[in-house]
Amino acid sequence: MATYQEIVQKISELQKQAEEIKAREQATVIADIREKIEQYGLTADDLGFGSKAVAGKKASRKVPVRYRDSAGNTWTGRGKRPGWLTQALANGKTVDDFLIR
Repeated sequence: MATYQEIVQKISELQKQAEEIKAREQATVIADIREKIEQYGLTADDLGFGSKAVAGKKASRKVPVRYRDSAGNTWTGRGKRPGWLTQALANGKTVDDFLIR
């Protein structure tokens, strides 16, 4: 019967073998995929990797701007307050001063 240390050593050797085999097979798979992409003229969008929304994910909606200053800086009211607003608040303004009505 094998000892614990012998089994651990064998596992380590098998993991190294598996990584080497995977690396060899991976190169072949990548070459095959590239050949198919070229053959069929596929794009990243065709494969679901492009800029279009991935199936199953919600399409993002544009959030309307809620705050604007006289210089044209805007903020939706979501996320961290922008620097221009933080500075204006430090100078005595209020958030309501920039609210778009």
